[in-house]
Amino acid sequence: MQHAEKSRVVGPGRAGEFLTFALDHETFAIPVEAVREVVDPLPTAQVPRAPDFAPALVNVRGNVVALIDLRRRLAMPPAPADAEARVVVSEVAIGGEPTLVGIQTDAVHGVIDVRGAVVEPLPKLGTRWRTEFIQGVVRQDRGFVIILDMARILAPDDAARRSTDRG
Repeated sequence: MQHAEKSRVVGPGRAGEFLTFALDHETFAIPVEAVREVVDPLPTAQVPRAPDFAPALVNVRGNVVALIDLRRRLAMPPAPADAEARVVVSEVAIGGEPTLVGIQTDAVHGVIDVRGAVVEPLPKLGTRWRTEFIQGVVRQDRGFVIILDMARILAPDDAARRSTDRG
């Protein structure tokens, strides 16, 4: 018998601020501490044989940064042409090394503080995203904020699945 995942409370001792952004009318979040800046879309250089979800590179203040298309990684439809696209430049540990990535978003909403809020696990049924990519869900106002696990999103598919099997 499998045990249900337990909810957890984000208390004052934990990072509780998250940058929220939109993808396909859903609200996602990543920890503020990982965010370097938010920029307008930048010219891209396509990368042959790159993963489908990281198809290009961008130049952010002299740094070569992989551009991450979360819509592709989360199996969402492409962004509409009229989206208020923004790029969130974030630092993520990849293979133990801090790495800058640019995350394509439809729009950036702002920062929320979830200290004291209950972070619930993503239900196994009724969701369209791979559960290993989601750290949890927080109720906010009249909706939900999906907290992403960027390390798992950027890991090769087999590594993301293995880390879920152990956790």
